[in-house]
Amino acid sequence: MAFAVKDAAVKNTGALPSAASTTVDVAAIDLGHGSKGDFVASAEFKVSAPAVNTTMAPDTKTFTYSVIHSDNADLSSPTVLYSSVIVQTGAASAGAAAATYTVRLPVDVKRYVGVRVVSGADTTTAAAVSVTLEALFGG
Repeated sequence: MAFAVKDAAVKNTGALPSAASTTVDVAAIDLGHGSKGDFVASAEFKVSAPAVNTTMAPDTKTFTYSVIHSDNADLSSPTVLYSSVIVQTGAASAGAAAATYTVRLPVDVKRYVGVRVVSGADTTTAAAVSVTLEALFGG
């Protein structure tokens, strides 16, 4: 089964960090299940990292993306589900290209899922661009 059906209500974005060596937890999606429920939707979740220019990510400097989940809508006290699913590294004085990664969530995932973005040392603000997390449903 191909996972390609999208729903704008199950998509969220969040700005990348505004400083070097910073962590932001963004793009929370409410899966809508209670604390005693299991997540059994036939779905995958796609993380889309934006292109970053050479000012944001100078050569050898990185932005790292992980999928997180939390019991809280603001993604406080999250747990990392999938670590370092995308690592963008500046190269050739050109920054880093956009990238995507798709995952399936475990049955026992917490109610809110999001993306953790960590900016490496010597990066600059990338708050003008955003990471996207969206659900893809089987069609």
